[in-house]
Amino acid sequence: MKHLLEIRKIVLFITVLVVFGLWIFAGCTNDPFDPSSVENSAPVVSFYVTSDSLNSTSYFQRTFHWSGTDEDGFVEEYFVSISTEEGVEAPWVATLNTDTTMTFATDLNGEAFAYFQLVCRDNRGALSDTVRQHIPLRNFPPIINFESDYDSLQWSYGSTNFRFFALDLDGNVTMDDSVVFWLDTADSALAPVDINDPLANPNIRPVRKQIDSLEEGLFEIELHGIQNTGQRTITVSVGDEANAETRFYWNWEVLPAVGPVLLVDDFPGNIDVPTYHAHMDSIFGVDGWSLYDLGEGLPDRIWILTETFQQFEALFWYCGSSTSANLSLASGAVELFLHPEDGLDPGRLLLVSKGIIGGTLSLPQGLVQDVLGINRTPTQPPFYIPQDKTAFSLHPALPDLVPTNNVSGAVGMAAMNGAEELYQMEYYQFWDPSRRPPYEPFVSIRIPHTNIDPVASAVTTSLQLEYFEFQQVNDFIRGVFTSELGVELP
Repeated sequence: MKHLLEIRKIVLFITVLVVFGLWIFAGCTNDPFDPSSVENSAPVVSFYVTSDSLNSTSYFQRTFHWSGTDEDGFVEEYFVSISTEEGVEAPWVATLNTDTTMTFATDLNGEAFAYFQLVCRDNRGALSDTVRQHIPLRNFPPIINFESDYDSLQWSYGSTNFRFFALDLDGNVTMDDSVVFWLDTADSALAPVDINDPLANPNIRPVRKQIDSLEEGLFEIELHGIQNTGQRTITVSVGDEANAETRFYWNWEVLPAVGPVLLVDDFPGNIDVPTYHAHMDSIFGVDGWSLYDLGEGLPDRIWILTETFQQFEALFWYCGSSTSANLSLASGAVELFLHPEDGLDPGRLLLVSKGIIGGTLSLPQGLVQDVLGINRTPTQPPFYIPQDKTAFSLHPALPDLVPTNNVSGAVGMAAMNGAEELYQMEYYQFWDPSRRPPYEPFVSIRIPHTNIDPVASAVTTSLQLEYFEFQQVNDFIRGVFTSELGVELP
């Protein structure tokens, strides 16, 4: 019985070995795995548009992107068809690229389109569904406007300027490299001429000017010697390669040069209106004189001030109690007016400025010493004038001046470079005696000295004339212009 049990164990062991061997033999001799036996998923293609400019539907240099994904493999190739004509099928092109940049031709309305069809193929040859996309494209006309730091012009005399920028949303490279401009008196139907052409006159016909920097789109237009006064309109036109045109219009008032003297109002507020403006009304009649109000600041370019001054025989420039920043910036224009370099008749100047010297802001040395003939060092610091003290005239044609209150002030001045004193303050005992000398400071100076030339180029006073007797000041203004500056008054 025991012997029979052992025989059965041996038989079972041999059986297990045979089954295990058969299993090993079967596993080692099976055929390789066939991928085609597993169903292949089709890839998916996607499409989108990007742009480096401000609008993705511009016709110019649009970049189109596509991509493909495959969940059980990878995309090997793309097929692209791009049609730009309605009803015309475009050929399919095989590519490995995933983007293209194109520029399209627009129609007469500045419009175009692109019709994209896209398919991708995966590594097992499956094709994606076809993506079809119609993309409307258009041309964007250029834009014209003033530069950000340019103050919009409201009025001028015979000369002015405009600073612009031009921008094309399609890219400035698609914009014309020049602009055309003309005034309302021009015949806009005439062909434009280049700005350097002898016939270039925007009063008569359109004028073409190059844009200074096409990348930045900046350009400036200068207008010289405008003859027609009243409301004027300038038109500025710029086009692009798609034949779109943009026109910019601006209206402003051109003031006439009335009378021989231009009043330069460099006085803050309106306290000067019943004084200086009233004196001009008295001398020239209401509406018989011209005003340049610096309350709105200097013009955009100083040459405009120079050409404005040259329309008059003389300037009557008055400031407040402090040194004028406007006068400092415009000093070159004043000097060119008084001493022109191009054969023009020299101008004349009556300057009323308590802060001509001795202020915290110093005027240019060339203006003060060479043009006005005043030493930059005050002989007497700025002081107030008591109501009972008189500014005595040193020339018989000029009246003495008496203040109407204790508010008026002045600064003591010394003549230099051939200049001459015109007014001297009455000996004023109100000043600290320990500060003497000097006594009786000079408060008005002309240049040159009468012995050099009876006609002065400039007369400067540090007296605040708005605080003196009205009729005396009126006589002073008349006397300075006629007897000192040689200007004929009504």
